[in-house]
Amino acid sequence: MRLTAIVILFLSYNNGVWGQAEKSAIDHYNKGVEYSNAKNYELAIASYSTCLEKDPNYIKAYYNRGTCAMSLQKYDDAIADFDKTINIDPEFTKAYLYMGYTRLLQGDYHSSIEILTKTIEKDPSLTKAFLHRGTAHMKTGNSDNAINDMTNAITMGEHTYAAFLNRAISKNKIKDYAGALSDFTAAANLKPDQYVTAFEKAKIYLKLQKYHEAISELSYALRKNPSDADLYHYRGYAKLMMEDMASALTDYHICLQINPAHPQGLKNKALISSKMGKHDEAITDFSNLIKTDPKNAELFVLRGTSYLTSKEYEKALEDFTQAIHLKSDFAEAYFNRANTYTKLLDQKKACTDIKQCIKLGYSPAQAHVSNLCN
Repeated sequence: MRLTAIVILFLSYNNGVWGQAEKSAIDHYNKGVEYSNAKNYELAIASYSTCLEKDPNYIKAYYNRGTCAMSLQKYDDAIADFDKTINIDPEFTKAYLYMGYTRLLQGDYHSSIEILTKTIEKDPSLTKAFLHRGTAHMKTGNSDNAINDMTNAITMGEHTYAAFLNRAISKNKIKDYAGALSDFTAAANLKPDQYVTAFEKAKIYLKLQKYHEAISELSYALRKNPSDADLYHYRGYAKLMMEDMASALTDYHICLQINPAHPQGLKNKALISSKMGKHDEAITDFSNLIKTDPKNAELFVLRGTSYLTSKEYEKALEDFTQAIHLKSDFAEAYFNRANTYTKLLDQKKACTDIKQCIKLGYSPAQAHVSNLCN
């Protein structure tokens, strides 16, 4: 009889207030997990917070609440929860991982690298620690370390779009173009609907003067995103380099329909118009550019060249003189002004400008000095 009473008393203690509180904390934690899985992060945070009111040492509730706060871009709250997790259990490695990732998202790259290095020291098998640290290195401009970390992540099985994309960007920065093209291709195979990889490959092909390949990549990118003015600009430039003027001009017209203020689009369209003999159109475009950038000496030389070709010598003279006023060592401006002076039959001033060109090291002037300065 006494034994039965002791057993009943023991069961009663375990089902008393403390036992109910513990059960309540677990219930709120489980509810938080349900909300987290459903990506209803606000409700998840509320459930984890209630769980922690019931049990302030419920370590997984801090950790999970931190990941929810991170998803909502409440980075300071996330850092506080990950820090609390680590204070309770210094070996909770994933808390270090996510704290480092949160610092990365905040743009605090050096702090991110420090935390993720500690994460890797504690658990070298966490591939995402290498991925995130590599991204942080990339953001700080340390391409070699970024490539090493991304390579480690990929070797360990992190065959993701981000891993190949970021390694490609880093390889591109150190001019490993073959490696960058290979990684951009790998990234594109993982996400064929993304046009960024095709765009980046195209820019490398342009550096390598492989214009057909650049046009192919840009055309693919435009099928995915036909409203990007930059894509038309770069394709137009590739066609310009191939002397396909009419097709290039079409691309620049579309570029400027999408973004009428596209500065490089306006400039290249004007250059193409000038090359095609459409000088009035070129002059209009250069004039619009000068309105937005009145201290750009190159624009005055370009417009002056169109005036010169159109035999508007006085206007050409004004533009070349303005270019020299803005940039006193602009040899090409002196050379073009000398050419304009010859059209105006002012050989003395033409000679003076040609001699100035030679002083500035402009080699094409050498062939004209004997004629103009005789």
